[in-house]
Amino acid sequence: MNESRVFGENEILMTPVGTTATTPQGRSTWVRPLSTSTVAPRWSALHASARPWDPPRVPTLVVVPHPDDEVLLAGGLIATQRERGVDVHVIGVTDGEAGLPLRVPARDLGQVRRREQAEALCTLGVSRLSITRLGLPDGAVSKHESELGERIRAMAADFPLVVAPWTNDHHADHEASGRAAVSALAGTGATLMFGLFWAWHEVDPRVVEQCQLVGMKVPRHVRQQRVHAIAAHRSQMSDELAEPLLTPELLEPLAWDHEFFIATDD
Repeated sequence: MNESRVFGENEILMTPVGTTATTPQGRSTWVRPLSTSTVAPRWSALHASARPWDPPRVPTLVVVPHPDDEVLLAGGLIATQRERGVDVHVIGVTDGEAGLPLRVPARDLGQVRRREQAEALCTLGVSRLSITRLGLPDGAVSKHESELGERIRAMAADFPLVVAPWTNDHHADHEASGRAAVSALAGTGATLMFGLFWAWHEVDPRVVEQCQLVGMKVPRHVRQQRVHAIAAHRSQMSDELAEPLLTPELLEPLAWDHEFFIATDD
């Protein structure tokens, strides 16, 4: 098992438990959410034109396809709402058992990632009692959209604000979760906001130009909170078993001073 320590605002150092910053093998794994790279310049014009958004102080439901998406899609929003004393509940759609590292059996990896998610959410201010786990199969959420939609709709009456992945977020489970939210919330009066993660890296900004992009200001202490939270996802960031999935480039949006969403209201 690894532990993580945060160095500065945008630096995370992953080291095996009980060791110094450099392992006996002379290795240490640095993960730096970068402030500038090839990602931010592509989006700078669109970010600058995004409408400012201050989330309403109402109970908030966050639909999370995999452990770590709670931070990557809406970590700043979750931390901000909890800091304000607003109730936040998370639907854990899958346990992330089909993710990396592939050398870990799916059942074991799912258990590890559930624990990591609970730790990350605790860092953001959300207790284990505010997590509903559905255990849908990782990689096959599209086959269970109706079931997911029913669960979202059943909870929507208590949560006027719902956040789900964008329906074009370039990952099948993300997109299926977004579609389920759209279907579930039709006619309910709840506000649906789409979070983005893979889109920053895989989607042409011209596609997002057609949407209502909004930006929530994320103060420095909340950005630090996000970095601490993502550090809980050691299985996705350590190189002990496989190449880390969450690379510094993928984590770059965590260093941005705004968190962006797509509004679905007219």
